[in-house]
Amino acid sequence: MPESGLAELLAQGSFDGVAATAEGPPLAFASQAGQGANTGRAWDPAAGSPLGPPLPDFPADRAAWVFGAPAGSPTVAWTYRDRLHVHDLHTGHELTLDGQPDLLAFAVHHGRAAVVAVFGPANDAQVVVRDALTGDGLADFTVWLGHRTAIDRSVLHSAPASGPLIGLPGDSAVGLLDVERGEEIAALPSTCVLLAPSPDGLVVVEPTSTALTVRGLDGDRLATLPTPVPCDHVTAALVDGRLLVAAVRRDDPRALLAWNPESPEPSHHIELPAPANDLALTPTGTLLAATESGLYKTHPCL
Repeated sequence: MPESGLAELLAQGSFDGVAATAEGPPLAFASQAGQGANTGRAWDPAAGSPLGPPLPDFPADRAAWVFGAPAGSPTVAWTYRDRLHVHDLHTGHELTLDGQPDLLAFAVHHGRAAVVAVFGPANDAQVVVRDALTGDGLADFTVWLGHRTAIDRSVLHSAPASGPLIGLPGDSAVGLLDVERGEEIAALPSTCVLLAPSPDGLVVVEPTSTALTVRGLDGDRLATLPTPVPCDHVTAALVDGRLLVAAVRRDDPRALLAWNPESPEPSHHIELPAPANDLALTPTGTLLAATESGLYKTHPCL
């Protein structure tokens, strides 16, 4: 039987999205709805406290912002009014560039922290890679994502573990791109929703109607986690040398489940006070949930 528990309130308010660093200090960033405008703010989940002042005019659309530590320093990037902002939370340095990309990601380009901006249309998408500190252009190439004109979903990435690799969703597959080489190096199932480090190297997680499937980048199935119903808001992290996966049941968006893929049964079942809008998992195993009633955290799901 999974261990049951309740989530702990980290901050009151209406939260749209949350993300966490994939490696290093377990830091998080969340977007919060406000009167007239959203704000974004960094958090220390272990201390249960915010880090620095909120960032004003932050986007509500989860695809319009990205958070991580691609070169060791926690950084957030977002778009607002045809401008791309890249803010280093340790130093306070902020880079502002022209452009309104459809999707954002972080990557490591020959050892340099890079922000990846993807511009539509999907049938002739442009991928622009810039140094996250200086704004210098590092790569610029086009990729075909399908016959659609709009670009939707999100980029699969997990810097720094994923290095120069990102996953871009297309019509029939997720293209695994190497931004240093400027080309697609593999095709993944189109239903894959995230890229994460694991003891087996980088893996992707693919939700189906009956399970969460963990695959290597070569497509081999590494684990199957049966679910009674489809799951949403899937997240994963490498914790103490083990891959942890978490998701919310579609028929009960307050029910948060966590797995150690070494076992097909969930290890934890956490009840949220409100339906989840987004989930994040830190490298220490703490789960974070953004909801309409607050930002919540759990004790480490080890």
